[in-house]
Amino acid sequence: MSSDEQRVAERPRVAFITGAAGGIGRGIAEHLAELGYSISLSDISETGLRAVAKDITEATGVAMSTSAADLADRESVQAAVDATVSRLGGLDVLVNCAGILKDARIEKMEPAVFRQVLDVNLIGMLTTTAAALPALRSSETGRIISLTSRAWLGNFGSTNYAASKGGIAGVSRSLSLALAADGITVNCIAPGFIETPMSNSMPDEIIERVRQSIPVGRVGQPIDVARTVAFLADANAGYVTGQSIPVCGGRSISGSMRKDTVSS
Repeated sequence: MSSDEQRVAERPRVAFITGAAGGIGRGIAEHLAELGYSISLSDISETGLRAVAKDITEATGVAMSTSAADLADRESVQAAVDATVSRLGGLDVLVNCAGILKDARIEKMEPAVFRQVLDVNLIGMLTTTAAALPALRSSETGRIISLTSRAWLGNFGSTNYAASKGGIAGVSRSLSLALAADGITVNCIAPGFIETPMSNSMPDEIIERVRQSIPVGRVGQPIDVARTVAFLADANAGYVTGQSIPVCGGRSISGSMRKDTVSS
């Protein structure tokens, strides 16, 4: 065993999670912490990150590292990744969870808004992945897990969001081929409707309508996504790559979302 391999074997696996101040990102961080991972949380809001880190530490007893980063700023992203490697001793798992949603009819959507969603959701994922690659290669069991959405199948008013999430899926498939020889797997998770503070702000009748369209009969919880992340992140999950896994309670089987429902 090389000295680098020995250092990796002796420390906990390290996960860097973008969008960690959001409902799903927070759920992923909390679950991985419970499984013994060292966690680095990243989001654009330092204040939000600190609050989430405090809550997760109180719930799990695991100290969180935080690094604020603007995914539209390459230097900011690189600094956050470098800080993670320096503080925690390496990087094994990258979870690209950050994203924004700015829906509108295509004829009313300003080009700048379309580009903003692509810049954060798609280009931000590429920037973060590129910054993390040297450390993930050193891991030898590196994992890149990116959240897409079933919205890329086509949601009313979500042309920019669908384009960004479909782009992430395509990029991930290409990267899975390029990085396989380095021991890095690249996969996507496509959540359906997940209960978060954002979704809870929707009218009850909309949430109920969505629930009735889900074959398993309930809306998803962040832990449903987090458990799937945990499977893909494991050092022994090296034979799964280039895949996009729906976590939607079977809703992806029942057709695209209509005008009278809401975005994932």
